[in-house]
Amino acid sequence: MIAFPVLSAAFPRRAGAALALSCAMLALSARAVAAETRAIVIGVDRYEHAPPLRGAVADARDLEAVLRGRGARDVVTLIDTAAERAAVLRALDAMLARTQKGDTIFLTIAGYGALEGAQNDEAIFPLPKFDPQDKRKNSEKILRAELDRYIESFEKKGAQVVLIVDASFGGGLARAVDPRAERLVYRSLNDRPLPDRLALVASRDFTRSVVLAAADAQSKAPEVDIPGAGHRGALSYSVARALEGAADADGDALVTTQELIAYVRQLTYQLSDQRQEIVALHPRGLDVSKDVIAQLVAPLGRGVGVQAVGAPPAGEEEEAAPSGGGLTITPLTPKSMAIGPGQSLPPAKPVAMPPRPKEPIRLAVRGAAAERGMGAGAQAPFVLVGADAAPDLVWDAATRDALAGGDVLAHNVDAHELDVLIDRAATVRWLKLVAGKGPLPMRISPEGLRRKGERVEIVISGIAGRNLLLFDLTGDGVLQLLYPLPSDPPVVQSSDYRLSVVAGEPFGADQIVAIASTRSMPQLEQALRQLDRLRNPAKIIDIVSRFAGGDAQLGTIGIFTTR
Repeated sequence: MIAFPVLSAAFPRRAGAALALSCAMLALSARAVAAETRAIVIGVDRYEHAPPLRGAVADARDLEAVLRGRGARDVVTLIDTAAERAAVLRALDAMLARTQKGDTIFLTIAGYGALEGAQNDEAIFPLPKFDPQDKRKNSEKILRAELDRYIESFEKKGAQVVLIVDASFGGGLARAVDPRAERLVYRSLNDRPLPDRLALVASRDFTRSVVLAAADAQSKAPEVDIPGAGHRGALSYSVARALEGAADADGDALVTTQELIAYVRQLTYQLSDQRQEIVALHPRGLDVSKDVIAQLVAPLGRGVGVQAVGAPPAGEEEEAAPSGGGLTITPLTPKSMAIGPGQSLPPAKPVAMPPRPKEPIRLAVRGAAAERGMGAGAQAPFVLVGADAAPDLVWDAATRDALAGGDVLAHNVDAHELDVLIDRAATVRWLKLVAGKGPLPMRISPEGLRRKGERVEIVISGIAGRNLLLFDLTGDGVLQLLYPLPSDPPVVQSSDYRLSVVAGEPFGADQIVAIASTRSMPQLEQALRQLDRLRNPAKIIDIVSRFAGGDAQLGTIGIFTTR
């Protein structure tokens, strides 16, 4: 369990890399009415001399479908064995020849990243036949420096490139993985951090192109089990949803570079349970708030932003309020911040709630045979699987620990309590689906596993003038309402809401859920209060679906604690 203050989210991390080339043009940028969106999409799961990946091909197919759906006609897709070096270079050369001034070129790469060279300092994208021990097959790769040169060539023709690198080069982990849980697959063939001198995604300062990378130079990006999509690269998945329109935060039917980056950064962060922080690079002179990546439908009118107009006296903050259940909360939001004169909230963007997930939760039991009737009380569908069959939930009968996604969810769990954990897993899956429609910005700091007594800070952004509901779903399935407490105003007047929490028992995982709306949510608040301190996670789906309202925005992040 844990307790959080809030830190702001400026993450000056730099880049990793990826393997799925997608060069595309959407419908359409404001730069040129007659411009084209073009794409080269590469996805590689199968390698002759490396373990297979599980989601790179799905990433490429997803991006290809979205780009075509947005009007891109010039799309080249190279999957697995089709992605030979000669084929990739031919595709790049041919597209360069076809490119006209004003075109937008999407290059997306999903697969492994690796390092080679005399000092292990040359970043590459291995292709399916790559073999570092074979002189002939050692050439089956794309160098990052080669992509730099192609991007420069596209820019010389007056085009903008959007490079999506869903691979990584580093060896660092956001937090350790419990070996009893499902094995995580990473998109890096490197086990060590990248040298500092290779910390940038690109070695050149491009004039108009944008780079999104799956991880910074010191980290490796995992494949993530995404609700309804299976194992995927969180970056590619998020970019696809962004280009479908989920990133259009102000409802004006345009996706700007700023909106793309903000949406992709937040959704990747939430889907990966904070194991992944993307890197976004763009030219200093590029106005990302006006640079249009995609046009969706007829414009609906751009909203007006909200700014903070005040600040508290130095050092002023409210007293800590006990929340019960091991959480100690300190609200840190300045009361003097408000919406400026003449300003208004962005227009509400209706979000349709997804149905309850039908895909069964995959439960594995370690250290004992599965008992008859185990989990029978769960409302969510589930199936018993082996520990090596990509389970969503693992129960260690010897230690009575429950695990998911490489983390310990809860300790001292008995067999008859697994039904609650199955329902919790299904509820978290559904909450992430809702967040994918347009995640409410949330951050924690410091990240990683927190020990007893350590402080964590949380920030919820972009909620000035909105009603806020905040609750914790503990690892063993108990709901705890965190906001509003009896003395709290329902409408937050600051641009950010800040919370301070301290790690304490019971240890494990806490799923923090925030819901913000321009409308009051009395029925939802009342229903959550009735669930407060109860173990009924399946009910959360019902009440949020029923009472959240069309303009509600939801975000969710995990907090992980240990003794």
